Amino acid sequence: MKTAAIIAEYNPFHNGHKYQIEETRRRTGADFIAVVMSGDFVQRGAPAIYSKFLRTRSALLSGADLVVEMPVFGSLSAAQDFARCGISLFHHMGIIDVLSFGSEAGEIKKLQELADQAGTETEEQSDLIRKSLRSGLTYPQALALARKDSVPVSPNDILAVEYLKALKEFSSAVEPWTLKRSDPGYHSEGRDGSFASATAIRKAISAQDPDFLSAVLPDSHFESLQAESEVPLFPDDFSLLIEQKILTSAPEKIQSISGMPEDLAAKLCKNRLEFLRTDALTAARKDRQYTYAKVSRALMNLMLDITDKDQREFAACDYAPWVRILGFRKTSAALLSELKKHCDIPVIVKTAEILSPEVYPLFEKNLTASEICRMVRELKSGKVQKNEFTRSPIRVP
Repeated sequence: MKTAAIIAEYNPFHNGHKYQIEETRRRTGADFIAVVMSGDFVQRGAPAIYSKFLRTRSALLSGADLVVEMPVFGSLSAAQDFARCGISLFHHMGIIDVLSFGSEAGEIKKLQELADQAGTETEEQSDLIRKSLRSGLTYPQALALARKDSVPVSPNDILAVEYLKALKEFSSAVEPWTLKRSDPGYHSEGRDGSFASATAIRKAISAQDPDFLSAVLPDSHFESLQAESEVPLFPDDFSLLIEQKILTSAPEKIQSISGMPEDLAAKLCKNRLEFLRTDALTAARKDRQYTYAKVSRALMNLMLDITDKDQREFAACDYAPWVRILGFRKTSAALLSELKKHCDIPVIVKTAEILSPEVYPLFEKNLTASEICRMVRELKSGKVQKNEFTRSPIRVP
């Protein structure tokens, strides 16, 4: 039995994701496709546009066999810890043979060379990075310039390199395999036939553009949307919650938040009486020393009360304190059987299952993050949604 794995966000699930699942199965000869997917918050520092259950259903209906949740401590982290979390989960599951990921480069050899170069920054390069930052470049741009483009600036290639580094870090026997991306590009707002970036799709969802969406989203998305009956969520929907946290949190509390730069914490405290919507707040507090996504992650971590201490405890659990099953295909019983047999960390099917006292506080924060999303979605739509304690994994034929 051969199992291929994908680390994903599916924000939302689109034709490019469906293509990756199909090509991974066809070209690697995998019997099963397992996915680690971000839960209700994603790596760019935003709420997932649809719930993890809707996105899980979409993936399963489009060919995935098993979907497990990436805890919020991993999904709201920078690329390195995001990758570590996904790779560690697959490592501990004990059933994964191949890791499939998309990349602009499309060549494992080239990406592996970049991964091997990481961490070998010279004094001259460090100096050039500092000068570039002072000139207004973002850190990824400054890093690429210092290394004469030897480090990729595409978010997907940066993640690809981090996956390869994490495989080495965990001494994993999982074989990496990459698929050259076929969409117009990570930040592109255009469309190439039936493919478009998630950025363009989220914009089309916000603009309620049915023609664009019908061309780039698979049938499984619309079927899942009907089954779950959800409204989309955007960062601005969380504005009051974030501003309330800034207004009522002591300076030392804000400084303790995971991924919170010291000068950003100071600016938030200084301007705590200036109330802005989330997108405007992020733009106003952004600095040239860090990216828009870094500010977004810090604000979401503040809203969710995720601290540096939480992240240290998460890292101490090998970035994988549990495996929570979000959904599976009924025809994948053999895969689930193997998972239960080989996984060396707790496998959670229902939220009521008992975890160790050391791990439970992290799990409770993960559940709270999902419940906050549910609360905002209910208030926005006026429709009651199932809570984390009454949800069962999604099952499809």
